[in-house]
Amino acid sequence: MTDLDENPFSTTDPIFEQKQVLKKDEMPDKIFHRDEEIQEYTVALEDIVVGHDPNNVFIYGPTGVGKTAVTLWMRDKLNEKAAETGVQLNVVGPINCRNYKSAYALATALVNELRPPDDQLPNSGYSTDKVFEFLYHEIENVGGNVLVILDEIDNIPPDARNDFLYELPRAEANENTPISDAKIGLIGISNDLKFVDVLEPKVKSTLGEREIKFGPYNANELNDILDYYADIAFKDGVLDSDVIPLAAAFSAQERGDVRQGKRILQKAGELARMDDVEVVTAEHTREATETVETDEILDYFEQDLTSHQAMTYLATALAVIEPKQEATTKRIYKLYSSVAESVVSRVKSERKIYEFLDQLSMQGLVRSAEENLGREGGRRYVYDITDNPRDIIAAAHK
Repeated sequence: MTDLDENPFSTTDPIFEQKQVLKKDEMPDKIFHRDEEIQEYTVALEDIVVGHDPNNVFIYGPTGVGKTAVTLWMRDKLNEKAAETGVQLNVVGPINCRNYKSAYALATALVNELRPPDDQLPNSGYSTDKVFEFLYHEIENVGGNVLVILDEIDNIPPDARNDFLYELPRAEANENTPISDAKIGLIGISNDLKFVDVLEPKVKSTLGEREIKFGPYNANELNDILDYYADIAFKDGVLDSDVIPLAAAFSAQERGDVRQGKRILQKAGELARMDDVEVVTAEHTREATETVETDEILDYFEQDLTSHQAMTYLATALAVIEPKQEATTKRIYKLYSSVAESVVSRVKSERKIYEFLDQLSMQGLVRSAEENLGREGGRRYVYDITDNPRDIIAAAHK
């Protein structure tokens, strides 16, 4: 029984010193196990400071493997070297593309990055061509080398992505734009390893990109990285020796993702605090690994997916675990319709489900296999879930 006269809050924390480093994606003081990728990145960007035109660079890899952290560090070092050598360079971004669903919206965001706060472009009222014209004028006004960094570029819908990536890199060569002196380079960061494969051929030709792939971390690498964060986050002596190796091993088995490892450490520390003990044990860590998956999936539902994407994701999970059934598009649509009818008044068409499944695939949440049904049967797609489908169903019920 709770005594309502007692205050449950404590003003001291026996476990955490700086908990925020586990909760936020802050720029670390050190970058671990990315020397080869940094070397490739340096070669790709060095043209700017030696007097050549900028390259287009695309960075691929799953979430939590250092893509954005390395890009931010490279940006800062490139700006530093350009200032030392007198090279004119303006870096725009990183701009997170998650909320931009059209070439118009993304071009507007770039215009506003280049303009002063009192001269911002509204989000509507112009044609797409006019917004691109505004963008080219701003780039020419800035002059010199203009390097645009787009994070999570795979979140832009395919049509908008093709339009934008075709227009911007070729603007300086297009005689119909006002650009004569400025030189444009593009850095695209993507969680989708097949991002370039789905671009239209003319877009690929225009980009002439350099590709740098960031693979998942292994257990030893994650152990080094998590040890670095734990040293900042926790008070001295509160972690048992098995905690970091267990968190690293679990994260390596799942996705090789630093963010997941940090979440496990945070959760393990919170469990120890709930137990009113001053040592985080292996048992706390194992318990944390059992709940962190559901917590992450809940984040997808609440932060990353639209309502219909979320219902499609849930329907795919239900289809995967349904006995004696395959998770075909038709089956997923039937389950989606049942879920949607109980939640919203309007159910999207089956054609839309293909679009939602493509979007979930680009985010790494589902994967598909194409099956050939023979001369008469044609082809169909069978889907699977990258996380445990039961975790998805559990998260949806929270």
